[in-house]
Order: sequence, then C-alpha cells, then structure tokens
Amino acid sequence: MKKTGILLFALSLTMVSEAQTLTVNAQNEVARVSPLIYGSGAEDVNHEIYGGLYDQRIFGESFEEDAVSQMEGWRQYDNAWSVTDDVLQVITDGHGKIVYEDMTLGKGSCEVEVRLDGQRPIAGFIVDVSDAGNGADRFNGYEVALDCDDRTFVFGKHQQNWQAIANFGVSFDPKAWNKLRVDFDGAHFVVSLNGTQIYTYDDPNDPLMQGHIGLRSFDGSASFRNLRINNEPIAFKALATGVSSMWTPVGDGQYEHDATTAFNGTYSQKIVGGSGVGVANMGLNRWGIGLTAGKEMTGCVYLKGTCGKAYVALQSADGSKEYARQELTSVGNDWQRFAISLTPNTTDAKARFVILMGGEGTLWADQAMLYTDSYPYRQDITDAFIAQGLTFLRYGGCMVNAKDFMVKDQMGPAELRPPYEGWWYKNSSNGFGIIEFVKFARMINAEPCFGVNIEDSPTDVLALLKELEPYNIRYLEIGNEENIGTDARSAYEHYVSRFLAFYEAIHPVYPDIQFISAAWWRGDNASLMEYTFKALDGKCALWDYHPWTETFGQARDAEKEVAKMQQMFLGWNPNTTMRCAILEENGNIHNHQRAIAHAVMLNVVRRTNGFVVLDSPANALQPYMQNDNGWDQGQIFFNTEKTWGQPPYYVQQMASRHHQPIVVETSLQSSSYDVTATRNEAGDTLVIHLVNLSSRTRNVTLDLQGFGKVKAIHATTLAGAMNDRNLPDAPEFIVPQEEDLDPTSTTISSTAYSYMVLQLVADNSDRVENVTADGASDQAQVFDLQGRRVENPHNGVFIANNKKMIYR
Repeated sequence: MKKTGILLFALSLTMVSEAQTLTVNAQNEVARVSPLIYGSGAEDVNHEIYGGLYDQRIFGESFEEDAVSQMEGWRQYDNAWSVTDDVLQVITDGHGKIVYEDMTLGKGSCEVEVRLDGQRPIAGFIVDVSDAGNGADRFNGYEVALDCDDRTFVFGKHQQNWQAIANFGVSFDPKAWNKLRVDFDGAHFVVSLNGTQIYTYDDPNDPLMQGHIGLRSFDGSASFRNLRINNEPIAFKALATGVSSMWTPVGDGQYEHDATTAFNGTYSQKIVGGSGVGVANMGLNRWGIGLTAGKEMTGCVYLKGTCGKAYVALQSADGSKEYARQELTSVGNDWQRFAISLTPNTTDAKARFVILMGGEGTLWADQAMLYTDSYPYRQDITDAFIAQGLTFLRYGGCMVNAKDFMVKDQMGPAELRPPYEGWWYKNSSNGFGIIEFVKFARMINAEPCFGVNIEDSPTDVLALLKELEPYNIRYLEIGNEENIGTDARSAYEHYVSRFLAFYEAIHPVYPDIQFISAAWWRGDNASLMEYTFKALDGKCALWDYHPWTETFGQARDAEKEVAKMQQMFLGWNPNTTMRCAILEENGNIHNHQRAIAHAVMLNVVRRTNGFVVLDSPANALQPYMQNDNGWDQGQIFFNTEKTWGQPPYYVQQMASRHHQPIVVETSLQSSSYDVTATRNEAGDTLVIHLVNLSSRTRNVTLDLQGFGKVKAIHATTLAGAMNDRNLPDAPEFIVPQEEDLDPTSTTISSTAYSYMVLQLVADNSDRVENVTADGASDQAQVFDLQGRRVENPHNGVFIANNKKMIYR
C-alpha cells in the first residue's frame, strides 16, 4: 500500500521561520454549516444502479434488448449495428463502435466511405484498438473521424478516456459518401479525405503500436461502405441469431425475439429445440456473474411452452463446468412463475446463468431474476456506502427526464414492474425504483432526496409519498436540470407551472416536505432568474445548482456563483428563506485531482453560512471499465467480485467523520492553501480542514486563539499525485493516513496536493464562558464535558462529572 500524507511536526526554528502562519480564533463564530453537506448523487448512469447497487445479477432480465445480428469477424459495442445492401449502419442518438477482430495490425492502411446520417455525429475509424468494451471511451486506440456539426476533421487518442489531438475545418458534405483513408505505421499516421492528404501525426507520448481496426460513431447515426484493409475488401456479413442481445444461444436450437406474447414488457425469448438447448446470461456487459461457493442464489423466471420441463443452472463462462442445476417441471401453455434456488459448489467471478429446455418442443422465457440474500442491495456496495459516512443521498439526474420515468411504474412487486426506455440506457429496469432508493438511504443513515419527472402525475406522486410515510421524506426535487438547453422564457414558465402543480397537490397533505427547484440556474440572465424566483418564493425551499468541479479553480469559481445567487435572492426578497442545494458537483474524472477539488468545494460550502444546505458530488458509483458518456467520476468503483473507493470517496469520508457545526475565523495569507476551521458547541474540539494546492510540501505554523490548552491532536491526510487513482489490483494505492501528533508542537508539514484534517481537543475543564447576565435566557443551552447538549438545566447551573457547568 502506498504511504501518503506523512505529517512531520518539528520544533526547528528554521522550519518555523519558513512556515506560513495559520491563525484560528476559536471564539469568533463566522458561520454555521449544515450536517447534510456530505452527500452523494445516485442515478442509473454507467449502470451504477441496474448492474451495480441493484442486486439483480441478470442483466436483460425482461429480454427487451433487440436481437442483434452478429457480424462475422466483428464485435460490436454500445449499440446495435445492421447491414442492408452492403451498407453497415448504427442508428443511435448516442454512440456505437464495431471492431474487426479477425486481424491485428501494427502497420498498414484502411479506407472506408462514411456518411453522417444524424444531425451531429462524429464518425470514422478507430485504429490500434485494444481492450474494447461498452462505453463511449471504453477502448484504447486512435480516432480518425469527421464531425458533422462543425464540419471538421477530428483526431484523438483513447486510453479508456478521450485525449484531443487535432480538430480543424475541412471541406466535405456530411450527407454524401466521403472516402476516409488512414495509412499507419505504429503511431505514425497519414490521413486522406476524398483522395487529398489532410493530416500527418507521430505520437511521442506512450504510443499505441498495434491493434485492431474499428469503426465508430459518437453522438448520432452513421453509415459505412466499401471498407478496405491493406487494399483488400472486407465484407459486412450479418449472422442473425434471434436472441435478445444481453443473452447468448446455448446448443443447436432455433430462436425468435418474440413480440407477440410477452409476460412483461414487449418481448419474450422463444426457443425451439430439444433438451439442453437454451440461452445464457453473464450479467452486465457479459462480465460474468460473481458466485461464492456454498452461497445460495435465489430468484425467479417466468416460463411457458410445450417442452414439459426446463432447467436453470449456474455454469462456467464457456459452459464446460456446471456449479448448480435446478429442474423446473410442469411447464405449460400459460405463463408461470418458477422460483429459483441455486447454491454453487464453486467460487467463480465470471460465471453464467442458463435457461435450458428439458425436452423437445418450444419454450418461452421472460423476467429472469437472480439475486443473493442481500437483495435488493448488493452487500459489498452497501458496506462501502456505510463506511463512507454519507449524511445525504440524492436519487435523480437525467434519468428522471426520460419521458417514461413515472412513479406509478416503480411500485408493486419488482418482477411485475414494466421495463421502460431510460435516458441513459434504452432498456431500463424499474425493478429498482424510488421506494428501494429511499429504503436504502435510510438503511445507510443518509437523508434521502429524490426527483420526479415534471410531466408525471401529482396524484401518482402523492400515492408514492403515502407508501413512503414510514420513511419521513423531507426533500423532493421537481425535475432535473430543466431547460439546460434553452433560456426561453416560455420554457421556464412551463417549468414553473409544473412545479406549482406538484406543490399545490402535495404541500397541503405533506406540509413538512421541502421542495427543490431544478430550473437551470443562469446567473447571467437576471430577469429570467428573477421571474422564476418570485414565482416559486415561499414554496421552494432550495434551488439546485450544478457546478463543474474537476479543479480547485473551478470550485473557487463556484464559490463566486453561489455568492452571486445569494445576493440576487436577497435583492429580490430580503426576507426570503430560499437557499441553495448543490445536488451535482460534476466532472469527467475520479482521480486525486478531483478529490482535492471536492475538498476545496466543501470549504466553499462551509463558508456560505448555511446558504448551501445540501451538497452531493456525482456520481456515487461506477462499474470498473464502464464509461458510457464521459462522466468518469464514480466515488465507489466495483466489478463482479469486489468494491473499492476512489480518492474523492475518502475526502467525503474524512469530512463527514470530522463534522462540527460552527465555522470559526481563520487567517492564512497564502494562495497555496484553502482552509476552514470548525468547532463543536462546547468549544473543546476544533477541526481544521487544510488543503495544500501546491506541488510541493509546505510548512504551516498554528496560531490558536481562544481555544485553551491542546491536550490531543489527531491528523488524517489524503495525498498523492494529481492523476493517482485506485485500481482493482491496488485498491488502496491512495487512502487516508492517520497519526496522533505531539500536542505541544506548532508546526505542520503539509504534503503536496493534500487534504489534511486536524482534530484538536482542548482541556477546558476549568473554563467557564459566555455566561448570560441572569443565568436564565430562553435561548440558553447546556453542554457536558463531551459536548453533549443537556436538556432543562435547573437555575442555569448543571453538575456533570463533578464539574460545575454554567449554561450559555
């Protein structure tokens, strides 16, 4: 394990003389901070829920995914590709790639004719491709493409991310066929468009020297024809399977993706054949289903047919080994629910689940579900959430903007809830919905907040809230990032009308619920913001603001915007109670740089004196090697067998564990640091949040005022290089380091790019402070020596642990 954040306390006069002085006045209260700023945002993006937290191991349980034709010699990702009259096409408003795996090249040429069918796709070759998977940036390779929207040539590099190298204007008609050619020798490239050379490049930085050839379209549909590799034509030959694309055929049968007789949703899987014929599922992205020897897995499947009986089994990925089998008898002409109980005799992180016919005939399958005893929450992910110490959890984001994200479909038994077309994933599951989210948040001791589609029915949301009454819902967001793409007044007027419809229906029944506005904040459009504010003032408790916080500079920019928001609110109504909620701190990274930026953002929030009530970075979770959209920003990472935290996870954990409610005055004249200090009500515990923003270790001298004699100091530090992150084979490469320090020392050495939390405890046993004149103030509060509030003190004096306490 990498050792980071070593603290050095010294009395050396040389070090002290070189150190910056951090002055902390523990008696000067400057702000209050909400305990709900240690949050996280969860939504089904990058399959953090469906395929992640939702402990339902079958991905594609309702067989809704299209029956994709397999391309001979090719492997396709992200979206379905099809061939018509020798033209290969991907139809999507997202992205898709297809890789020719029959050939690996380090030198050669490839050319293809490409047509950009959508409004704004970027489409062309990917070269030197390796380690490909589902996800926009899930591969290594070079991209050579045309941008339809900007009429530019695009060249870049992917190493499970996107690194732009060139982008310049070229002349072409995106709706015509354009011949794109690449000659390459390792990482040396010569690119031609329609017979004219337009670009050359040699990669000097970690070059990719060989791999497969592929085709890719990003942000829209595209078509390809007349592909040649090394001047030899490569055919596009489709092999129909008839099997829903998250499943694979087993045995020599006939298959049909049947839209005529589904139990739930639109499709079921039809299988014709004999004993041993069926279909297999390997979970999310076919990464495998993790099995533990002796640990029972249960679930259900709906079947009908003429084969009389069927089997379900757990097997190795290739089917050569079987770990558990269960016979399902009396399969008949009507849909029946069959309970599943399978206990594998082997541990295997990459197993598969199969449904097999037990005799000659026809079998239909639908709604196949498999889970562990922690259902509906995956246990190791749950444990990681608990260890993080979140105080707030949001369920929302663009997923609630999908037109079919309706609360009525998220109620009732999971297997009977209809699948729907989601925002991030076309074939989404309602098996995990708002009810499951709220229960989960309460289970991990976090305050839940969820969003609803603005076009949903207020009556249906009321019915949901009725079911959630035992969970004491306090926060409800109406929509998500509404009107992010437009500042049209009519769009904001529509949002206001929908917000008020929910408020007027729900508030009389649940007056304690605080409503959150998701109208996109535009600080540069004061008139539009004033209209929205005045329409919602008195009804809306919080206005959701989503800053970009990849760097500490962006976090400081967000501080200016929040201050501007508060100033505008008070200018429109000096008595307003409307505050700010930051329900998404966004970015494209999850490394130590993002952790340092979030540490600064937490200091920003502390300095707002309670104006920011809720704060939750996005996103809570991310499957390892899964990045569908550029938001490569998960805090908890997982694969089929384990879970681990990224650096931003630990920043949130450190901050939450050391929460104190009172922000006190600090002074540190250095742009190399960002700092806040907080204390408890009793005044005997002081916490300093010190962020070193520089690339070198620096010294700080502590000047403590109004705190008393320090009897103990505990330090927790997260430090590392800005690009550091944790990987499956080194899940604790960068984690917090803890030390007990000499309480008589005054000099701290803060490591480069570090977040340090110092907890100081004072010996205040003989101290009496802030005594009221008559000892009988209505606002007086008494605290014992551990900082615990004492109720109903008698005559302003309380004896605790044989110490006289005077309330204040």
